[in-house]
Amino acid sequence: MENKKNSFFDTEKFKGDMKQRAIKGGIITSLSQGILFLLGMTSTVVLARMLMPEHFGLIGMVMAITVLIERFQDIGLGDAIVQKKEITHEQVSTLFWINSGICLLIASLIALSSKAVAWFYDDSRLVWITVALASNFIFSGLSIQQMALIRRRMRFDHFALIKVLSAAIGLVTGIVLAWMGYGYWALVWKELARSLFICIFAWLLCPWRPGLPVRNAGVMSMLKFGGNVTGFNIFYYLSNNLDSILLGKFFGAVPVGLYTRGKQLTTVPISQMLEPIRYVSLPTLSALQNDPAKYRNYFIKMLGILSFLYMPIIVYICVYANPIVYIALGSKWMDVVPIFRLLSTSMFITPIIVLLGMMMLSFGNSKRYLIWGLFTSSSIMIAFIIGIRWGAIGIATSWPIATAVNLIFSIFFVFKGTPVTTGTMLSNIYKPAIASAVMGIVLLVTFDYLIHFHISIQILISFFIGATTYLAVWVIFPNGYKNIMEFISYPISVFKKKNNNGK
Repeated sequence: MENKKNSFFDTEKFKGDMKQRAIKGGIITSLSQGILFLLGMTSTVVLARMLMPEHFGLIGMVMAITVLIERFQDIGLGDAIVQKKEITHEQVSTLFWINSGICLLIASLIALSSKAVAWFYDDSRLVWITVALASNFIFSGLSIQQMALIRRRMRFDHFALIKVLSAAIGLVTGIVLAWMGYGYWALVWKELARSLFICIFAWLLCPWRPGLPVRNAGVMSMLKFGGNVTGFNIFYYLSNNLDSILLGKFFGAVPVGLYTRGKQLTTVPISQMLEPIRYVSLPTLSALQNDPAKYRNYFIKMLGILSFLYMPIIVYICVYANPIVYIALGSKWMDVVPIFRLLSTSMFITPIIVLLGMMMLSFGNSKRYLIWGLFTSSSIMIAFIIGIRWGAIGIATSWPIATAVNLIFSIFFVFKGTPVTTGTMLSNIYKPAIASAVMGIVLLVTFDYLIHFHISIQILISFFIGATTYLAVWVIFPNGYKNIMEFISYPISVFKKKNNNGK
């Protein structure tokens, strides 16, 4: 019986078709991210018209604090389960109870600190908002191990289904309550519904059930790994939420609402590509950590595809920030435009930095990962402290400056002890970087000519001009056309194999 339980955690049987699993997982996750993108944009477009900037600001002020504390909730054990070569039922059960206890404690502490949060921001409405959002931690604690096991077993279809269904239910909940006049409470219940149904669906789709905790289960190495990952996550989320905290403290809810809408609008399109890479790369790279050649080959392909897709998107939204904000948020949100453009600029290299972090985790280098996170997060926070003097614009300007510094540091720090080199990375990003820059110049030159058309026509024509220019520059590069065909062939090869297996 014990052997049957532990066989559930064996991933050796997946290595025979690792490439196909990884590509298929990337396709499934990308499709799900596309759906999540549509849901996110629907949420942004609809709720922005039903609610006021102040409502978003109130939720943003609380979540800036709770998201920081959220980094304690799994103490990095979700990634430890994914990265570990061998793991047992007893170990995962012990980790389940550790996580559940930690999350219950965190939820209690946040609820008890609700009055302190309201005092910090000088707004009594935040008391019950904080208490309500604290329950998210309970739902999360009950689903961390299930979600990690789904990733470890590369059941990306189940993982995607959970994310999509829970997001859809949360969106419907938020829209219905906003329509009924619940104001900012619509946003609170939107988050609660999403977290609750992630927990429900995770238990339905993961057949593993926890046993009793075991004292000598051999989890110390995973706790150490998880502790370093948690340390990184704390620094990372502090640096990513200190901006909203500072704005809320010194400038109030309205600037926070404008800033967070611009930040969300910036991250939504990139997260649709970055999340598939994040969720697929760690289990895949971890499985290949003892095969340097295959590891390097997979990393190069992953980096190439990511850069090929996201770099031109970033350049496009920087040039066409004005019409994009108008379409997405409406005319009352046009003050978001300069914030949106500045934040988008920082995203040109952010995905590369995130991918480098996945590399360190896949080799189990959690201590270096923590040191790396301490530097990159500290540079961002220092930039915020300097930039807060100029309000939301100053904070937004801090992002691209700090991100450039972090990329330079990462290039000299991350590659030690890995089969990937700085030259390998640069040789795989220069083509999309140059092609995107040329595309941006062409879009700027044609911008004044297109501005006289209806806004929808502007977007359609400019998108066609941008895509044509981008691909044309790629073809000029040595092996550029071949690279494009390779990127296209990856998903096609998966579907061909699937059909052949079906025959």
